[in-house]
Amino acid sequence: MELQLEPQIEEQQDVGPRVLIVEDDPETAELIQDYLNHSLDCKAVIASNGQEALELDQAQSAQVVLVDYMLPDGDGLALMKQINARQARPMIMITGHATLGRAMQAMRLGAVDMFLKPFDLGRLGRSVSKALQEQLQEHRKTGRINRVRRLSRGVIRERREMRRKMDLLCRDLVGAYEQLARKVCARQCDQGPDPFAAEDYLTDG
Repeated sequence: MELQLEPQIEEQQDVGPRVLIVEDDPETAELIQDYLNHSLDCKAVIASNGQEALELDQAQSAQVVLVDYMLPDGDGLALMKQINARQARPMIMITGHATLGRAMQAMRLGAVDMFLKPFDLGRLGRSVSKALQEQLQEHRKTGRINRVRRLSRGVIRERREMRRKMDLLCRDLVGAYEQLARKVCARQCDQGPDPFAAEDYLTDG
């Protein structure tokens, strides 16, 4: 009797930084995705509209977001506001009709670059790479700050605990001295006046 083994399906895990591409044109989106995955060794995912982009970003946050200005369910600027409300991160605007006003709005919303279609993939890749490096440096900086804060809180807790123990020790010492003083006084009272002190008094008189 032969045993038939069921094939094991291995779960694929994301490798490298995550880049979210929000583009409703499948050809453009896949072109960007293939280039970024191969040239930057990152995990580029595609969303064809704003709602899908928000769902993907909520499931797993992206380090850099590429946003097309014209989307089926809204414009890219509105999507950038929503993404920023969740977590600020570098964004790159892609548009077929660039204007100065649109560029200024995108920059205020966190855009680090803007590309006019058709664009050079090499230049886009360099822009994404720079944004990823800056994001990584910021993440490391934040991590160092958080470690320093945790260490500081630990030192403060240890100092408070040491001060508490010192206060308890001081109270115990004071209590022990008071108890010893009461015992000495009680013993002296039980023994009565010192006869030698009375003799000295009569002699002096």
